[in-house]
Amino acid sequence: MIGQQIDATRELKAAVKILFARWTLALPTAFSSLAIAGLVFFVIGAVVVSALAAILMGGRGAGLAAISAGASTVAFAFVAIVLISTAAHALVLAAAHDAWAGRDPDYGAAFRLTLARFPALLVAAFATAMMYAIPVALSFLLIGIPLLFVLGYFLMYVRAAIVIDGEDGLTAIATSFRIASSRSGPSLVAFGGIIAAFIVGRMVDAVTIHLPVIGLFTAFFVGGATAAYIALVEVRFYELLRREPVTETALRIP
Repeated sequence: MIGQQIDATRELKAAVKILFARWTLALPTAFSSLAIAGLVFFVIGAVVVSALAAILMGGRGAGLAAISAGASTVAFAFVAIVLISTAAHALVLAAAHDAWAGRDPDYGAAFRLTLARFPALLVAAFATAMMYAIPVALSFLLIGIPLLFVLGYFLMYVRAAIVIDGEDGLTAIATSFRIASSRSGPSLVAFGGIIAAFIVGRMVDAVTIHLPVIGLFTAFFVGGATAAYIALVEVRFYELLRREPVTETALRIP
């Protein structure tokens, strides 16, 4: 399997076709995108508006006090966003495995698998967040921006390794680095497809997010489809570049 030739561009196009044919794959991430947009708009947005109002009426000191008071609310919203997005993406990853194998997604089994894999996913999320800390800090100097892309490339298979093969969070990170470095050709094409889908989705969101109703609907449809496409690509390339073909494997559901 390691020596097989992969038409990476064809696989990216096939992911689009599968997403259209099995559009329900976008529903978990669509609902999560809608929930996240609501949290950003109504919770975090409320804190920002309160801080601005306090600055206008009471000066900088009042604004800092308002921000301090809303810090716990923002922290809660951030944790909720991480949990929601992690669960939704894992659910789509499990369902995408069925779709690539030519089966109708079994969402009941995918949900049970997500619950079983969730602790490992959170460990991986925490570990990768620590790894991103330095590039994010350096991004203010523009040095960290390329590092963010490089790190994202090497971590692109982490969630698939956890959901599909049941690896723990730290082992999945090592697996992702190994596959991305040893199979760089198709992995670079896959990463390019992921980045392109992400950019298109974010551009559409940026245009509509300030519109109260339209922005939420856009987050639902575009956010859901974008995340589902990314999940399809992650699963497909992970399964192609690891040891076994997708059509000959089955998820090990506890």
